[in-house]
Amino acid sequence: MEQNMQQPMPPQAVAGQQPQVVAQPQMTNMPAVLQPLTPAFKAAITAFQKCGKEKEYARESNFAVMTLMGNDYLRQIALNNPQSFLESINTVALTGLSLNPALKLGYLVPRKGKVVFQSSYMGKLEILYRNGVVKKAEANLVYENDDFDFNKGSNSYLAHKPNVFGDRGQLLGGYYYIELANGGVIFDVMPKRRIDEIKSRSESVKAGKSSPWVTDYEEMARKTVLNWGFKFIPKTDVSEALLRVLETDDNDFSDWIKDQSKPLAPAPKKSAHGFADTEAAEPGVETVEAEVIE
Repeated sequence: MEQNMQQPMPPQAVAGQQPQVVAQPQMTNMPAVLQPLTPAFKAAITAFQKCGKEKEYARESNFAVMTLMGNDYLRQIALNNPQSFLESINTVALTGLSLNPALKLGYLVPRKGKVVFQSSYMGKLEILYRNGVVKKAEANLVYENDDFDFNKGSNSYLAHKPNVFGDRGQLLGGYYYIELANGGVIFDVMPKRRIDEIKSRSESVKAGKSSPWVTDYEEMARKTVLNWGFKFIPKTDVSEALLRVLETDDNDFSDWIKDQSKPLAPAPKKSAHGFADTEAAEPGVETVEAEVIE
C-alpha cells in the first residue's frame, strides 16, 4: 500500500519566509549633546544580554543619560573617552546595581580622565547579600556615655547599649558587626583618631571646601567603619569581576557626590569603654586603609 509522505520543504523553498528579527531594547531619544555616545550606548546592550538583564538596559541607559546631562564635567569626560563610558555601563550590567539615584547603590564618577562605575557601600552590601556571603552587616558609633564592652582574642565579644535618650557625650569611635552566611561573626572597633586620619586624606577637607565630612560627619564615620569591615569578609564565592567592584577604593568619592560642580573641561571645537588608641586589625592581617564612599 503506497503511503503519501509529505516531505519538508527546504528553508529556501518556503514562500514568504522572513529572517527572524531579534527585538532590541529601546531607550528614550538621545539628547543632541550626547549623540557622539550613541555607539557606546548601543554596544552596552550586549553586556546586558549576556548577563540576562536585557529588560534593565533601557532603564539604566536612561539613568546614565540623566547623570551625564546633570553634570558638565562628567559629560565632557565621557565624550572625550567613550570607551571608558562603555566599560562603566558594562559594569552596571555585571553587578546588577542600578544607577537610580534614589537607591544610592552606585554612580558614574570621573577618575583620572575616565568614567567609572563606583559602587556605594549599600551597593557592596547588595552584592554580598545577593551572593549569599553575609546575612547581616552594620556599623555603629560609640559615645562616652554609652555602655560598651569589647574584647579580642579567644574570648572575643562585643556589647553595646547606646544611651539613646540621654546625653551620649563625646564620640569615641565606631565598630562594624557582620554575620556571615556560614554562621560566623566578624567585628572590630575603630577609634575616632583613626576615623579622623581617614577624613584628613579627603581632597575637599585638605582644600577647606564643603564636604560631607563637615555636613554629615556621623554618617561618613559609619561608612568608613563599615567599608573597612568589608576588607575582612571571606569572598571565595564571589567572581573576580565582582571582587574588583567590591575592592574599589576611593576616599574622595563622597566628596564627588556631594559637590559635583567642577569646571567644565574644554570641549572639542567640532561640537574609653574598651577602646584602645590603636589601629584595629585582625591578628596576623595587615591593616588596610578604609575607603570612604557614599
